[in-house]
Amino acid sequence: MEKDRHFKIIYFLFLLPFVLCFLSWLYFPVFAKWLINNIYGYESSSVIENYLWSGIVRFFYSWYTFIAIGLAGMWIVAAYISRKKEFKNSQSFYPMVSFVIPAFNQEKNIAACINSLFSSANNYEGLCEILVVDDGSNDCTYEIAWSTIINNRKKYPRICGKVIRHSSNLGKIDSLKTGINRALGGLIAIVDSDSEWTEDTLVGLVDFKLSNNKHVVTGYTHPNGQGSEGNLIVTLQRLEYSQGLGVGRCAQGLGDNVIVVSGAIGVYDADLLREVIDERDIRSVTEDLEITLEMHKKGAKIGYYSFVNSTTVAPTNISTLWHQRLRWFTGWLHNTLSIHRDLMTKLSWVSSLLWYCYIFEFAGAIMDLVSVSVFPFLLWFSPDPTLFILNLFVFVPYGLFIGLIIQAMSLQFAYGKSKPKLLLVYTPLYPLLRIINVLARSKSMINYLAGNNGKWHKNEA
Repeated sequence: MEKDRHFKIIYFLFLLPFVLCFLSWLYFPVFAKWLINNIYGYESSSVIENYLWSGIVRFFYSWYTFIAIGLAGMWIVAAYISRKKEFKNSQSFYPMVSFVIPAFNQEKNIAACINSLFSSANNYEGLCEILVVDDGSNDCTYEIAWSTIINNRKKYPRICGKVIRHSSNLGKIDSLKTGINRALGGLIAIVDSDSEWTEDTLVGLVDFKLSNNKHVVTGYTHPNGQGSEGNLIVTLQRLEYSQGLGVGRCAQGLGDNVIVVSGAIGVYDADLLREVIDERDIRSVTEDLEITLEMHKKGAKIGYYSFVNSTTVAPTNISTLWHQRLRWFTGWLHNTLSIHRDLMTKLSWVSSLLWYCYIFEFAGAIMDLVSVSVFPFLLWFSPDPTLFILNLFVFVPYGLFIGLIIQAMSLQFAYGKSKPKLLLVYTPLYPLLRIINVLARSKSMINYLAGNNGKWHKNEA
């Protein structure tokens, strides 16, 4: 009886955002009309209604209201429930963990990465080894990695470390294969060479994984890196990550359906990871997505633990950000429409999440472009241009208010009390990053249709 009552409360919570969405959709135009009449003192002139014009306006109003309140609220509810279900206990036995760090020309970041992993491993009661795979770097990555490991071995003698070197640049996938096949641990942690773990990250992930019988676990990724402080591009990415990971990926963890285990933070069952790497020809530019989807095919339980994090170097300029997003989005299309297209036809939560991304992210990008394109025509053909502009003065602040609420909740999920809420101040500028993503998604769709499956580096053919 108590369990049934608990599920009824959960169902009510999922219903609540859509109730609020409907009430806002129904009554805010009435409130806006009252506000315009009584505050601005404007009475609309009697004009013949243009049904095509009003239909387009109502469509976009309904679309964005549904996304901003209904869908965003649904994700927050799912993330909230997921966090409530997250639990971890100290274990009586901790399996050996092998860190695998693929690195290519990372002399600026590799030392900080290795130092953080030694520190994190030192808090772990089990055995650990750190394997850096230098993929034929032509800078000092190999030398710096070795010297950093030697220095840390003196400080943490029970933690092993080594650097494996490729004689030429084979690519990230081959680097992962080399490290995974040389790993001795029952668990493998994959860490990008430009990422850093906190002291409690490894213990938190393993405790959560073993307590909840997950095959794979991941956590939050914080955009950071040299030149990030005060950088607007990085700040906007922090807002984005708090929504996409702090809320979105946490919500996916509710049903063990995390779509992407980030290369910056992930702990895997070694046998499962080795099976995927050896069986499949991993070939996309978003290898973390490809590996995760392959694991879903094998029925793996992939969870998200929101109370630990990794920091990763984020793009600090538009050019680098543009290249990163093109790789991400084109890799997504390559994986879902080609490599793992069979997942799109299965009746499963993973399939539903993939379709959600297509409808509300890729198709949503097209919708954003259309809405911006038709705006001048809506103003030009408006039966009452003055009323149209006054409505914008009411609806835009309302949309910003909703955005601030959603963003405040997202930051709470992502950072709790550890990060200043001054990030909220940048919320009005967030559409700038949204525009970049919309254009990058549109460009990636064109690239994919033209046969381009993405590339890691700008100078790749």
